[in-house]
Amino acid sequence: MTEDKNRSLNQGIIKDSIPSPTNRFVIICVLVIAFILLSIYFHLDRHEGIGYSHFAYIPIIFAAFWWGRKAIYVAIILGMDVLGFSIFSSSVSPLWADLIRVLSFLIVAFVIGELSNELLKTHRALRDREDRVRKTNSSLREFAKLRKAFLHIAIHDMKSPVSATTMLLHSLQTLLGNSITDKQEHLINRMHARLDEAASFLRDFQLFAQLEDPSQIRKEATEINLNELINDVVRINQDLAHVSKHKLTCNLGDNLSTAGGVERLIREVITNLVTNAIKYTPDNGNIIVRSKAIGDCVVSVEVVDDGIGISEENQKKLFKEFVRIKDNDVEGQKVSGIGLGLSIVKRIIDMHGGKVYVISEPGKGSTFGILLHSCPTSDGPLLRPGFKVSKKKVPLEGYIPK
Repeated sequence: MTEDKNRSLNQGIIKDSIPSPTNRFVIICVLVIAFILLSIYFHLDRHEGIGYSHFAYIPIIFAAFWWGRKAIYVAIILGMDVLGFSIFSSSVSPLWADLIRVLSFLIVAFVIGELSNELLKTHRALRDREDRVRKTNSSLREFAKLRKAFLHIAIHDMKSPVSATTMLLHSLQTLLGNSITDKQEHLINRMHARLDEAASFLRDFQLFAQLEDPSQIRKEATEINLNELINDVVRINQDLAHVSKHKLTCNLGDNLSTAGGVERLIREVITNLVTNAIKYTPDNGNIIVRSKAIGDCVVSVEVVDDGIGISEENQKKLFKEFVRIKDNDVEGQKVSGIGLGLSIVKRIIDMHGGKVYVISEPGKGSTFGILLHSCPTSDGPLLRPGFKVSKKKVPLEGYIPK
């Protein structure tokens, strides 16, 4: 909306700076009359017909810019004036010289008039395209609003039956008690697994929808103690790691500066990277979450595993929405998911003005890392995510390990 207002304001200024058609006609008439009076003065008083003729280009050029090809009429009028004084007065300059001047008037009027017409056509075409782009942008904004409304309603309406079904299954297990058979328990566990996948999908989809409007999320920005956050995420995911007999540990840097951002989103990023490492690492694997300060104003968090690894070709696709890597089997079992997690990670880190990277090789594990700006210690309050948080801008690309 602000861009449209600025564009309309600029167009209004441009229109105000160009005289109206009536005023243009008056200006040209005044310039033509002034030239004729000037020619009378030069011929009758100074008996000279050369110097004054150069003033004829002023009304001709104005007329060419404003009227296009019609400027030729102004050139003819002024040319007749020059030739008239050359023929009927005692002009010093010869007739052939005045004919050349008149011819130059006509050429200038024609050339500038043609250029003016082409510029006018181009301006009209650009204005038409700008109007179409503005209408398209307006339609896209309306579509974005409808999409947000649809996502909100769809997620809300889908979460309710998933939650209700999960509760009913728990109630069914309680009612059956010890009378449940192995086959029934197997089927109920499979239903629980599918419902957990649906709930995870809805949670990711809800967060994905929220990230469509980062302006509201940025208002939640606070200072984040990354080491405390990492310890908490690792503690919560120990049970999940234990199921696959993984060793999940931390290696935290000392005196790590606080980072500026939305804590629940940074928690989501680290949790996503940790759970991915657990899922894509075969049993009895090692997963390390480490943090460190890089320089005075950058902090990094890395999740290192000794899992299946990722090929260089597949690394290029990792952070796109709904992308699933085909060769992501772990010990012959397909890893569940819809391909939203890493795209959410990238969106969150981009919103915070940071960088996300991956270093991996098939069969040798992976390192997923994020870089964030650390908060200033003494040069002002915390700045919102997506903006620099130090006095000098830091090119984070230079801190990404090779």
